[in-house]
Amino acid sequence: MRKERMNDRGFSLVELIIVIAIMAILIVVLAPQYLKYVERSRNSTDLQNATTMKTAIETYAADPQAATPFTNGDEFSLEVKNTGTSVTGAASAKAEAALTDAALVPADIKCSSRTRWSDYTITGEVLPNGAISWTYTSTPADAFDAAMKGNS
Repeated sequence: MRKERMNDRGFSLVELIIVIAIMAILIVVLAPQYLKYVERSRNSTDLQNATTMKTAIETYAADPQAATPFTNGDEFSLEVKNTGTSVTGAASAKAEAALTDAALVPADIKCSSRTRWSDYTITGEVLPNGAISWTYTSTPADAFDAAMKGNS
């Protein structure tokens, strides 16, 4: 008696085409959602970096033993671009010292967002009571300011 041999040649061409078509459909459906999540993550990174820089400067300003303390009327700006952060203004050395004391390297903090803003600037001014007044600008205008104030 003869045993019939089973067809052990693998998948047929039609089966492979069907699997590839299903994978292509899944990629087309899921890729836009994935890209949205990635961009949302980039925006969150920018907001967190800005908050960290603000906190570092506020903590330094409140420290009575700071090497170069902030005084009433001091102004500085943190200009964050995709190439890094630059500190400008009359009190830029003090702001840079505050960031350095917090182990933050301004050149390493970059703007990550690709859609909501291309760069942003955080401007601080020391008030008479020692607090710091913050303003935010970005390209396009007001996008970063709204995000920092909690408005989508």
